[in-house]
Amino acid sequence: MQARSGAHDSEFMHEAERLAGDGEIGNSDAIRLLDHRHSPQDLRAALDRFGPLMTPQARSKLTLAAWVSLPPRVHNQRFEPIFDRYPLSGRTYTTASGTTVLEDVQYYNGRMVQLFGGCSNVTAVREALAGSGYVPVMLRHPDGRQTAIAQMWAHTLTDTSLHPYDAMFIVVAAVPESMGPSQQSLRADQNGMSSLLSMLYGTYTAATRTYTNHARLFFIRLLDSTRIAIEVGRERMGTDKRPGTVDVVDTARTVSFAVKNGARHAVATVKVDLAAPDCLGDVATAAATAGIPLPDLPPGTEYVYPSVARIGRDPVVSWEWRTDLRAVPRRVPDGAAAFSSQSEEGAMIAAWGFRPEIMIYIPNVRGVVTGIPDGRSSRAEGRASVARGQVRLIPR
Repeated sequence: MQARSGAHDSEFMHEAERLAGDGEIGNSDAIRLLDHRHSPQDLRAALDRFGPLMTPQARSKLTLAAWVSLPPRVHNQRFEPIFDRYPLSGRTYTTASGTTVLEDVQYYNGRMVQLFGGCSNVTAVREALAGSGYVPVMLRHPDGRQTAIAQMWAHTLTDTSLHPYDAMFIVVAAVPESMGPSQQSLRADQNGMSSLLSMLYGTYTAATRTYTNHARLFFIRLLDSTRIAIEVGRERMGTDKRPGTVDVVDTARTVSFAVKNGARHAVATVKVDLAAPDCLGDVATAAATAGIPLPDLPPGTEYVYPSVARIGRDPVVSWEWRTDLRAVPRRVPDGAAAFSSQSEEGAMIAAWGFRPEIMIYIPNVRGVVTGIPDGRSSRAEGRASVARGQVRLIPR
């Protein structure tokens, strides 16, 4: 909401002063304050004047609104509990091209589709991780074959701390190579649901209501629709990000994602059947075959996925991807996913022999990224990378 006159400015600051009258501006006070007409200048003036009296959560809400207004026609999820657990620091980061953004990376709303499957060309997947200290998680099939677990994600993020953007990820489930061969693989069930297990085997801590995944998500290649997202990812998170687009088409029964690279060459298309049944029973069977317990985690559990990435053969950068949403898996029917060798990314997926088996669709995705190297310490390394042109975990 934007103020239209100095009178509104005075009203906003008067309300902030009233809320600060008891010596503290808390979470509910900040939400109430944001209901008043305001401009970014109003918010920054309130932060300057009353910031010391605000709780971290209240300060975070006003800071976000000052830097990134809630986009129109987007359902507001900014007040969900996960964001109160990780309030914005208020620090900023200036990218190599001179754009200043908030240092914290959070996404508040959007849609995501995730594909999980096995790759028959294990050598090619291992080569993508070579020299990183990580190896792909393998599936050992009943017929003696081995495949490497990989994932392809596409999402349209309608509200983030970096402004809206769209992205595609190519991800490999990985473990440290120091774990040894016996702990780098899963026994696969013949029902074809085992590729999801690398996201379901972890540790639940009741005191913090947190699930932490054991396998890492190794981000091999990302396509992003905005320069800001690309620069922040390359400079701070060490991810091989390049330009790309994700177009979404809705019908009464389906949601279709079409991914293209920066040259508008096709990468992948994924069609989600919204009426398709879940396959939770088959996933439980696959878990039993692998010897993985699937605890019944309570609502409100925070899911933590340790993640790693690198650009070319640069050093690996680590962080954590966190969400409080529990997704429902579906089988991938024939024709629901297609990859095009017109693009480098599509050719990579095809060369790996990636066969998607499980699909997860999240219509209201949200989460935070934690553990990113400090913006000031990572700036020099990130810019140097840009200058170089670099556009017991698994049971037996």
